[in-house]
Parts: sequence; structure tokens; C-alpha cells
Amino acid sequence: MKIPISKPLFDKDEERASLEPLRNGWVMQGPKVQKFEKMISSYTRTKYARATSSGTAALHLSLLACEIKPGDEIIVPPFTCVASVNPIEYIGGKPVFVDIDLKTYNIDSSKIEEAITENTKAIVPIHLFGLCADMDPILELAKKYSLRIIEDAALALGAFYNGEHAGTFGDAGCFSFHPRKAITTGEGGMVITNNEEIAHQIEIMRNYGASISALERHQKELYALPQYNILGYNYKMTDIQANIGIQQMGKLEFILKRRTELARIYNQELKDLKWLIIPHVTEGCTHAYQSYVCLFAPDGLPKEGADSDELEIMCQKRNEFMKWLHGKGISTVPGALAIHTVDYYKGKYNLNQTDFLSCLIASKLSIALPLYPQMREEEQDYVIHHTKHFGKTRI
Repeated sequence: MKIPISKPLFDKDEERASLEPLRNGWVMQGPKVQKFEKMISSYTRTKYARATSSGTAALHLSLLACEIKPGDEIIVPPFTCVASVNPIEYIGGKPVFVDIDLKTYNIDSSKIEEAITENTKAIVPIHLFGLCADMDPILELAKKYSLRIIEDAALALGAFYNGEHAGTFGDAGCFSFHPRKAITTGEGGMVITNNEEIAHQIEIMRNYGASISALERHQKELYALPQYNILGYNYKMTDIQANIGIQQMGKLEFILKRRTELARIYNQELKDLKWLIIPHVTEGCTHAYQSYVCLFAPDGLPKEGADSDELEIMCQKRNEFMKWLHGKGISTVPGALAIHTVDYYKGKYNLNQTDFLSCLIASKLSIALPLYPQMREEEQDYVIHHTKHFGKTRI
């Protein structure tokens, strides 16, 4: 049996949707993008949604629209994908890392204030793996120090915090539609906001800085070229992608319900394994389960002051578990990167591996098990069986 880590849910709806723009001739950003945007804003209960070419582009444009300038410091957790941090570098800002809470994998809100300086201009909380960050204290700090909040909700479509959707708490929220996300457009992203000016700026900047879009010119039968008063980018989503996204939104409730059910089964079957820590769900949160990420800890989690050599030995044991599952046809991946150990960031900011110990532990000991909405019962049973068997025979 071969079981992938993830699999997009496509059927004839997406196949037909991809062909429609090809047949009507409007394949670039157009009416399908507008419809997709309205569906996202309606689902998240926000005033505005602006589609982009990727989640990375969404973050980049949001930082710019929030007037982040070169030299500004941006607080961000280091346990994530480089795409969460790179846009800060694009604009000449400085990422200031704050360690995570190992229970949630999200930024440890109790450690943020000590990282704030006179140069701090924003916080980028990341709602990792579909679980919202601890937003109430983050919002209090942002108000106290007049900071912007740009939420990285790339993995959090369908995630809620005290009844409100991820991405709706700050100035802007950014989503990704990469194939491993809850819904996918192949590649693509979205910014949601309740701020009209931010939405307007993103709409212009994603389209080269043009004062009016091609669709607006077409609808209004305008023949003059647009004005370009600000520097812009080519960060547009196509109507082909958006029309696939429209079909995916029609499946979203099923996808989320199915992911939650699969996670419940994993929880029930794996909760008594002493060597594997299953995902935590914070009170008041609805977990979207973009990934089902566990911590491999047969010897318990490293304590404060643990050195990197000790952690590397534990990581090798985690890797043996992953190789074992791979040998059975089961795909797994580590949860995310420790960005402060990536050569570019480590070198530029003179960072050490143990500077952010919880992040390092998560990167070395996390493992994502297969999870996708069309996962069959026998497939999940197979993963569970071999996980338990490893514990009985190898630990």
C-alpha cells in the first residue's frame, strides 16, 4: 500500500472549471477571481478579499500595504516555512524571532513583549497546521505598542479562535492555496482585511501598480492605458486558478469535516502511546487540521539547557521512525523548519541552533502523518497499525 502525506480533492467539477476560462477566452485575472474573492470574504466574514499568485505574495503585499519600511523590525516565530519570513527580507525589514509554545507550535505570546523595541512595527502570528495562535494577548500588545498585525493564515482556512476565523483579527490575514492546503488552486493566495485602504493598495500593487485592472477597462470599454503611480508587482491569480478555487470552496465543509474526523480517529488510537505526543487543541479554538503533526518523544522532551548534540540523537531516532514508515509505503514529513538554522538567516543574523530551543525541538522531533479528506478507512488503519507496531518492536 502507498499512502501519500496529502492529496488534493479533485473531481470532474475542477476539470470542467479549468476548461471554462479556456473556452470563453478570459484566462487572466477576471470575473472568476472576483467570484472566488467574494466566496472567501463571505466565509471568513470580512469586508474584502484580494487574490494573489501565492501565499508568499499575499504576505509581501500585506507588509507593504501596512507601510512596513526598510529597517523595521517584525516579530515572527521561527518554526514555519521560509515563505513566512522571506517577505520581511524582500522589503528590507528585520525578522525578530520569538520562540514557540511546544504544545501548539505557535508563537509563545508570553515571550513577545521582551522582543519589542522602538524599531518594532508589526507582529506576524502564524496559525500553524490549522490551529490559531493565542491572539488575545497578541492583540493587547499590538494596541499597547501601536503595532500592526499581519496574520499568516496560510494553513488555517477553516480555523477559528473564539468563534472568529483565522486572519480576521489583525490588519490583514494571508492564505495559501498550495496543494497541501485545505483547498487548492495549484498555487495561489489571498489577503483578507476589513481595511478598505489596505484592500485598495493590494489590488493595485498585485497588478504592476496599475490604477485600473484589465477587467475594469474591459467592462467600462476604456481604451486608454492605466496610470502607474506606485511600484507594483505581477502577483495576480488567473481565472483558471480561481475557477478551480470556486469548486474547491463548494467542497470546503466536507473537507474540513473529514479532516476533523480523521484527526479524531488518530487521536483515539494514538493517545496512549507514551512515545508520541498527539496534536493539542487550545480551548476556544477550532482546529482545521491542515496537517496532523505529532512529536516523537520516546525519552521525553528535552529540558531547558539541552544541547544540540543531545537533540540530534533524538532526531536520528525520529528519522528511523520515518524511514520505517517509508519502508511500509507511508509518507511522512517533519512539521516545519527551524528558520533560525537555515543558512541564510543563521548567517545574516548570527544565530545559534539553541537560541530558540522549543522551535529546534519541534523541527527535530515533529512528524506529520498522512491526512487527506479522501483517505480510506483501511489506509488510516494501516498507518495506525504500523505506528503502533514500531512502538512495540523498536522502542
